[in-house]
Amino acid sequence: MFELTQGEGRYQVRFRVLTADGNGLVVFITGGERPHLGGTALASLPPQGCGDLSSCDTWDITLPGHKDKELARELARKICLAVGEPVSVNVGIHTDNASGEEIRYLCSQAGELAERFISQYIVNKEKTRLTEVENFT
Repeated sequence: MFELTQGEGRYQVRFRVLTADGNGLVVFITGGERPHLGGTALASLPPQGCGDLSSCDTWDITLPGHKDKELARELARKICLAVGEPVSVNVGIHTDNASGEEIRYLCSQAGELAERFISQYIVNKEKTRLTEVENFT
């Protein structure tokens, strides 16, 4: 499991990821004053030979009254394209009476955590692949 946290108090965002050994990722992004589950998105590359691998298919769902699926869809797509695996992103960030600026800030924090995760995950994935090749020879 990967876990990254950024910010404090009502501006804290937590980014947790469970991996399926190269066969998919489940991401939980929560934060603010009342972490919850508000929206979910799933992103997947098309099967080999069936489409453009620079794009991915996405599906999303939200709980009534929540807008978290927008961020979930954006980050699911970004992570999927970067790591080449199916990705489920579950988001629930809530800060009471948040202004538009505060919402943008929380979303940018989540985006920064996604970038940090992608960088770390790709490096770890490459190290694992190299170790497997070394062990094989």
